[in-house]
Amino acid sequence: MLKFIRIGICIFSSLFVATPLLLAQQNKKTKKIECTAQMLTHDASMNPDLQMLYGNVVFSHEGAVCYCDTAYFNEKLNIIDAYGSNLVIHVNDSVSLYGNHLIYNGNDKIAVITKDTVVLTNESITLYTDKLIYDRNKDVAYYNSHGRLINGSSVLTSCQGWYYTQTCDVYFKDSVRLSTPEYDVDSDTLRYNTNTEIAYFLGHTLIHSQDNFMSCDYGWYNTFNSVCQFEINAKLYNNTQCLMADTIWYDRYNDMGIARRNVSIVDTTKDVLFTGHYVEYQKEKGYAYIVDSAVAVLIENEDSLFLHGDQLWVSFDSVQSLNYVYAYYNVRFFRSDLQGACDSLTYNAKDSIIVLINSPIMWSGENQLLADTIKMFIRNSQISQMHFIGNASVNADVFQQVKFNQVKGSNMWVDFKNNHIDQVFIDANAECIYYVQEDNGDLIGVQKSLSAQMRIFFEDNEVSVIRLYKKVKGEMYPEAELKQDKLSGFLWLEQYRPKEALDIFREEAYKATKEDE
Repeated sequence: MLKFIRIGICIFSSLFVATPLLLAQQNKKTKKIECTAQMLTHDASMNPDLQMLYGNVVFSHEGAVCYCDTAYFNEKLNIIDAYGSNLVIHVNDSVSLYGNHLIYNGNDKIAVITKDTVVLTNESITLYTDKLIYDRNKDVAYYNSHGRLINGSSVLTSCQGWYYTQTCDVYFKDSVRLSTPEYDVDSDTLRYNTNTEIAYFLGHTLIHSQDNFMSCDYGWYNTFNSVCQFEINAKLYNNTQCLMADTIWYDRYNDMGIARRNVSIVDTTKDVLFTGHYVEYQKEKGYAYIVDSAVAVLIENEDSLFLHGDQLWVSFDSVQSLNYVYAYYNVRFFRSDLQGACDSLTYNAKDSIIVLINSPIMWSGENQLLADTIKMFIRNSQISQMHFIGNASVNADVFQQVKFNQVKGSNMWVDFKNNHIDQVFIDANAECIYYVQEDNGDLIGVQKSLSAQMRIFFEDNEVSVIRLYKKVKGEMYPEAELKQDKLSGFLWLEQYRPKEALDIFREEAYKATKEDE
């Protein structure tokens, strides 16, 4: 028998008890759904527990209110099945759900909205999907068939998502994309807070922009102020450089980046690698500052040069191509055929010129080279020439660091061939002490000479011919008759020489004194 009621109301309620024990028992019970409608029908012959509500249906349950056109209410199971083109459920004061079909279980307080476009809104976000499950016990919404969340200028999409409405955290998984005006972010797993507008990367993530490309396995990105941090396999690429570190922090608006621990910067245009444990980088100002085990590696096909200083400053031009490298304090470099040390060094990447100042020393094979300032000219990734300016000297060990071949002058040019000394030209105040030996090593005598200019030719990195020019004075002495076997200002600084690449980090350093000068 059908019963028609113009305005039907079903009200079910439960009592609350004040004691903790009774409250724990009461929590196991659930309130019944309360319903109103313009018309209610009930056919006991078909389903004695089912009520059918039509027209301006309103039902509520523990603070949530739903409006729809039609609903089927199972009083025994405490489940309502609602339909309507204007279906909406206000979960609380801030969260609302929209759709065409809702199944709500009052016992477990779970709502399932399906059909066409399902929408979740609060004060700051709008979430679109085609099926949404909302758990009122945990205040969490879940979808697993692709969703799109809009928060201001940020748009997030994924195949799965969990939105915790109390904390405003959204967890996205599977084919996640975050799009902002500055960046597009692709990730496997991402957490986003709709209040702070910060995205947290919880899996492998790629970040794209017009200027660069970044990747990491963990980190965060503040979409409001464009500050981000990348951790675990963090990498940043632009057209000419690649930056890698344990942690990369970057402020886009202030154009400042900081990288920490195991930092590497590769410049592909100049074949230079920079490493250290702390790097500051500013793109628009065109510089990077590297400290804590800072190293620059000038990459060559056969033998790279390793350069260390307490501080490295690297400058770039407007297209981010390497321009200058400045190394300060306790500078050392090592290559198998060339080593050096000084207080300060400049590398001009455009012209391939390296300048050493303040107590510079260089070693090539058996030869030690000194001057007030040293310039190195590089061509085709090989040293072509060096210019030694002021108090220049070349000294070479002849016998167990007791006897030395010595050349000195005001200025000196050293030409290289295949990375070995080919010849040396001394201009002004040239002096020489040279131990002349037989092929078997027997000493013939000691040549001591003065001249305005001098040219020395080398074979296999050893002296083969010495030529003197202008105002020449010289004499061959038996070793026993040589009264002075050291030129004035002679220094032998082998203890400061890097013997291997790791020696560039050695703390002991040579500082020229006034007496040395």
